[in-house]
Amino acid sequence: LIIRVTDKGNNFYIGSAIEFEKKAQKFFTDTNAFIELSSNPFNEILDKVIQLLNTLRGKNFIRKWQYEQMMPDRTNCELAHLYFNPKTHKDGIPVRPIESTIHASTTKIS
Repeated sequence: LIIRVTDKGNNFYIGSAIEFEKKAQKFFTDTNAFIELSSNPFNEILDKVIQLLNTLRGKNFIRKWQYEQMMPDRTNCELAHLYFNPKTHKDGIPVRPIESTIHASTTKIS
């Protein structure tokens, strides 16, 4: 069983987790827009962002306040991830992909 907020309408979708997973897999195969990672690149990405900011600051390409504003918060960072919301207003209840990047280490430099 899966419970999700719907894409539109401010209501809940309650349905089969297996069917929901099938719809997500169908999205992946139909679009070829995403790949599943075999390892977690979080630390590598975070380290590269910090290294870039240190280099920019060290060469005075950015000011101190910019450096501090763009520096990722290690206590709040997470790997960007994809999830799906059901579109209950459409026939067959397809899924809409949502890319969550709000706490990604690259958010403040984008």
